[in-house]
Amino acid sequence: MEDNRKTDQTDNRKKKEADKDESKPKEQSAPERKSGPPGTKQPNPDERPDSRKPQGQKRREEAEAQEAPAKGWTKEELKRVFEHSADVIVKSSFFGRDNAKEVVLVFSVGLCDTMMINRHVLPSLSAHYDRDESLTRPLLRLSDALTIEGFVKTPIRTELEEAVYSGALLLLFVREGLLASVDLCNAPRRTPDESSTEISIKGPRDCFIEDLDTNVALIRKRIRSSSLHVEGFTIGRRTRTRISLLYIHNIADPKPLEEVRKRLREIDIDGLYSINQLEDLLLHNRFKILPLIDFTGRPDFVVTSLLNGRFTIIVDGNPMVLIAPATLSFILKSPEDVHFNFSYVSFSRIIRILSMFLSIFLPGIWIALMAFHQDQIPFRLMATISVARLGLPLSAQMEMLLLLLLLEIFKEAGVRLPSAIGQTLTSIGGLIIGDAAIRAGLVSPSVVVVGAITAVAGVTLVNQVLSTVVSIFRMFFFFLASFFGMYGVILGIVLMVAYMARLQSFGVSYLAPLSPLLPKDALMSYLRLPFAYITKRPDSIAKAGQDDDHQGGDMT
Repeated sequence: MEDNRKTDQTDNRKKKEADKDESKPKEQSAPERKSGPPGTKQPNPDERPDSRKPQGQKRREEAEAQEAPAKGWTKEELKRVFEHSADVIVKSSFFGRDNAKEVVLVFSVGLCDTMMINRHVLPSLSAHYDRDESLTRPLLRLSDALTIEGFVKTPIRTELEEAVYSGALLLLFVREGLLASVDLCNAPRRTPDESSTEISIKGPRDCFIEDLDTNVALIRKRIRSSSLHVEGFTIGRRTRTRISLLYIHNIADPKPLEEVRKRLREIDIDGLYSINQLEDLLLHNRFKILPLIDFTGRPDFVVTSLLNGRFTIIVDGNPMVLIAPATLSFILKSPEDVHFNFSYVSFSRIIRILSMFLSIFLPGIWIALMAFHQDQIPFRLMATISVARLGLPLSAQMEMLLLLLLLEIFKEAGVRLPSAIGQTLTSIGGLIIGDAAIRAGLVSPSVVVVGAITAVAGVTLVNQVLSTVVSIFRMFFFFLASFFGMYGVILGIVLMVAYMARLQSFGVSYLAPLSPLLPKDALMSYLRLPFAYITKRPDSIAKAGQDDDHQGGDMT
């Protein structure tokens, strides 16, 4: 028996080995396939069926998927999203036979064009369902005037809110559970009128408004070239403020552009509602005093800046745009400089520079001479001043301080009041109070004259931010002169120049082209030649080596 068992086990073992040997050729022959003609690609069974589709068919399917409305929202969910927004309407409309097909409309009354809804959207939906058509791609084009835009994927709540509060109409097809949108934005806006802060004499009289698309169009109609690039950003978790970055790609230096893109992407705040807020967020120097980014409300000045290699930032909801990089010589320029003769422009720029220095240094130098260095004043002038100061209860320092404070009060009152009343108050009030102060024996006539010259010199500055900075520097030099005399004034000049030399606007020195010195740019920055002689762009701003042929224009 035992011999029979051993024989059976041996036979079974041989059968298993024979089966393994027979299976080996089958495994090796499995990958073998019939070869086609040379150069033909054999189908791979591991590939997905979609990968063997023609490229054109795949693109059509992707386009249809992007245009198709998104699923996942219901009428009750939409009502919960906008339940605390009284200006948002969520209502149902019924179409088709027996009103069996329900479409929910969601829109903001003040931002969406309700007339377009009544004239086009509702009649188009009614005509579509009267034909008893299913909800397919033909529905995506309701009429020649409207196109329904489907969400690529199911939108999240913030995307729905942004669409509705941007003026879009949301359409929820209840039976199918599909959601789509129609752009019917009709937000309040004003027409581009003349700027009230930058008066135009010979230049164009249109200005920027509070609408981003209109502001971009005002620049685009002046630069009809694809080289003008417009990049879009959205900043603010709640405000979702749109921002556009404009530049000419073959003129602007790529390094400042890359830097500003990086800073714009890094901004993470609750809301953006002011260009000054954006300016502070873009600059690394948080406690800067001088303006490192210029602003303007005139499109012609923006075009001139773009052609010189600068970039522009437009914020939706603001009538002013930002221009950078900004240097001191650029901020001292006026938008009207391009529209006047070179001789007058050169003369006016020199006057502006002298006026800025007078407005900063004149009160401090006057106090230093009166309090510490009377021997430096001519004898006859000193005699006249001494006679006028007889009986005054205040010292020279207190006289000037009182007058400077009155000037700042008048300036602040003139800004806060309406334009006509503010100008009247500033001029007449200053004359009356100045004359009354002299008659009352509080200040001397010479101090009033110095204060008046200081105030008028400060008005010649174009940039309003620079004008306020000049007031701060004026008080700084006044206090230095009150305690240290002319030594304090000299110390203040050294500190101010050192501070300005350290400043940079997106990699460009604030004192360029004086520091570092570029002789040709320095001459053209503070003066101006006829347009025929301006053939190169500024080396300190524009990208070197590419499209530097300026062909006439103001070098800024």
